[in-house]
Amino acid sequence: MNALIQTPTLRALIIGYGNPLRGDDALGVRVADCLAAIPTIAGDPLVQIETVHQLTPDVAGLIADAGMVLFIDVTAPSPGVPPGTVHYEEIEASSASAEALGHHLTPAQVLAYASAVFGVRPRAYVATVTAETFDYGVPLSPTVAAAVPVLVQWASALVE
Repeated sequence: MNALIQTPTLRALIIGYGNPLRGDDALGVRVADCLAAIPTIAGDPLVQIETVHQLTPDVAGLIADAGMVLFIDVTAPSPGVPPGTVHYEEIEASSASAEALGHHLTPAQVLAYASAVFGVRPRAYVATVTAETFDYGVPLSPTVAAAVPVLVQWASALVE
């Protein structure tokens, strides 16, 4: 049974996540910072921009207020996928997603918590970029940095 059912007060919630001290893992935070510098987005009271190191169950509380959620992150390198590759996906919560509780959650798991606790199911999208490096203390690699304006444009178009 849902403890509380809320009506969204935000048109959009943007969550950029990752560790800004670990190379390309800073991508989500960098994109969120760029979006926060755009007056039409940052000044819109119906848009909220958040940065977190990782997705944890408490992020579900933020999602409870949103009609749409955008998650922005990097993915680990994988065979056949070059660094800097951008991937977009619309996602939904699933009941199986809510069963996992851990230190780090996926966007689908956080959405499942928001659904279970707050009774909400916002539209949700994930944008990821394949990382090149997670080395400590280095900036974004040039290939991943090139994806920043692409993700800013993507998020801006969805929010507006």
